[in-house]
Amino acid sequence: MHNYVLKTSEIVIKGKNRKFFEDILRKNIQKKLKENLIDIKNLGGEFLVKTEKGALKDLKNILGISKIAKVSIFDNLDEVKEYLKKFPHKFKLKVKRADKNYFLTSKEIYEKIFYDLKEKIAKRGRELILEYRDKKFYLGKIYKVFGGLPLGTSGEGLVLISTGFDSPVASFLMMKRGLKLIFLHFHSYPQTSMENIEKIKRLIKILNEYNLGSKLYLINILEIQRFYFQKVPSQYLVIFYRRTMFRLATKLAKELNIKALITGENLGQVASQTIENLKVIENASDLLILRPLIGFNKQEIINLANIIGTKKTSELLGEDCCSLFVPKHPKIKAKLEEVFKIEENIKADILKLEELAYKNKELQEFN
Repeated sequence: MHNYVLKTSEIVIKGKNRKFFEDILRKNIQKKLKENLIDIKNLGGEFLVKTEKGALKDLKNILGISKIAKVSIFDNLDEVKEYLKKFPHKFKLKVKRADKNYFLTSKEIYEKIFYDLKEKIAKRGRELILEYRDKKFYLGKIYKVFGGLPLGTSGEGLVLISTGFDSPVASFLMMKRGLKLIFLHFHSYPQTSMENIEKIKRLIKILNEYNLGSKLYLINILEIQRFYFQKVPSQYLVIFYRRTMFRLATKLAKELNIKALITGENLGQVASQTIENLKVIENASDLLILRPLIGFNKQEIINLANIIGTKKTSELLGEDCCSLFVPKHPKIKAKLEEVFKIEENIKADILKLEELAYKNKELQEFN
């Protein structure tokens, strides 16, 4: 049997709402560990989890947990000292007395261990935590993990996800703030390859380690792009693509009773992401648009992609639908009245094409 103490950070300051967050975190732990879970106990801001097999890798991906201690449990302080004498490395020790009925204070417990093992205790090194609670001593290594809020405590969001670095990282950051995500990917098959669709599925599988059950909607907008290529001045093409995406995403979100869209946009990275163009594009939706990467640069995004596990997949060769029919000189600072003027004569055709694309959407689920 394996024992883990899971520590939270933000949850403990939630006041009267704390139970709501703790209950959802408990359910997420149960869902992640499945049959490997033997028992879970709320210790008040912490959880004691017992598993049949090692579960550290799975526990690290549960959002809302800030630290994990893989612990051994002892009946008395002498057993703790005997164990630490055999510990192969020097260690930094933190002592906590959760049960105030114990006759020694946290400081006194530390001093008793230090007296016998001072040659092994260092200011730096592997951090160990020793906690006394329920008439037992819990000793373990500390692993710092993602923290944040438990998945699902902030509702649901719909992500416009592509195969690049940005939107998968944006997805993770919103999950870390408690949003359960539904994914929407626009593609242009067969103008773009089926490999690109398989790539997006691989990314969803990685993100699903945090999202705990995911849905991916696929919408083909190739015919819409061909129509725009014939009817819209070339410098406006990407803006029109993005407005169509926002309209279709909004339609899906409302059907699913989702109140926010999430994108991987960050200010100034490409022509469609100037302040002016972002404003014109988001005008196509009346939902809240969340852009968690708005102030990030590319290297910061890639660094995060490496941490969460999406980097290697995102850097594989591939092309998304926005790479089709792209002009050499895109509009940098579009004006809404200019876009409306172009749309005026083709609006009926656009809506028909969008309705057909939406009707033919596909759904894949990931457990």
